[in-house]
Amino acid sequence: MLISVITPTYNRAYILNKCYESLAKQTCKDFEWIIVDDGSTDNTEALVSTFDRSLGFEIIYIKQENGGKHVAHNTGVLQARGDLTVCLDSDDMLTETAIETAVGVWQEKQNARYTGILAKRGDFESRKPICGTWPKELESATMCDLTTVHGFYGDTVLFFRTEILKQNLFKTYPNERFMPEMNLYCDIDTYGEMLLVDEVLYLCEYLPDGLTSKYHKLLRENPNGTADTYYKTMLQAKNLKTKVKFAILTNVYYLLSKQKKLLTFPQGKLLIALTRLPAMCLKNRFLKRVEKGTAQ
Repeated sequence: MLISVITPTYNRAYILNKCYESLAKQTCKDFEWIIVDDGSTDNTEALVSTFDRSLGFEIIYIKQENGGKHVAHNTGVLQARGDLTVCLDSDDMLTETAIETAVGVWQEKQNARYTGILAKRGDFESRKPICGTWPKELESATMCDLTTVHGFYGDTVLFFRTEILKQNLFKTYPNERFMPEMNLYCDIDTYGEMLLVDEVLYLCEYLPDGLTSKYHKLLRENPNGTADTYYKTMLQAKNLKTKVKFAILTNVYYLLSKQKKLLTFPQGKLLIALTRLPAMCLKNRFLKRVEKGTAQ
């Protein structure tokens, strides 16, 4: 069994080595590492050329014009040959047994109803989870239900079935260089549930030049992708209150878009229409919260 590890990267030569070292320490080498350089102008390519190719896993380097992380992720997925694919950000690490654990769980429990494996992220220093918990008896769930039904919160690591990823690449919009990851997760949720592993398999910290630090600004600057993401989340919500919330958010970013003709909402048209006026009234107040980083 093979796992594909995809690392989209942009001007991260100063820290990419930490990512490489975590892969070099894996107790199981049944993986390939696909580095997608999204138009870096630093010495990323030179650094990658120094990585040891004799450690038991293949390193594949692809350089492309800058298009955003989601576009780089798509490139990696199309190259992937593994049974499962996981995205490892260029400033993060896998725990030493992450690949071994994922391979073992998948070989033991895989079946057609599972879309992959979901495990916890932890802090670099303490290695303690930086996320919530789910009910102990819960063995699998869709990513949407895990948060909206079971109360889970925080960041995870996701090993997806590669065949499903290849059929569900991130959607792209002209002149937008960011797409919320939930957009892809909503698509994958329609195929089945994720196996839950109550272990930390991924370690991270949030850097000043990372996407997380400027997340709300990115949402505002990429309104089409954001509106589409909230729309998909609205469709999957299980109760009316949650549906209304995401319908309003869909409309807020729809109103911000300068390319509205690219956005279509074929399902839930009535709810979208009914929440258009509240969104117009709430837009400015909401965007002030976005600027402060307090919006949900």
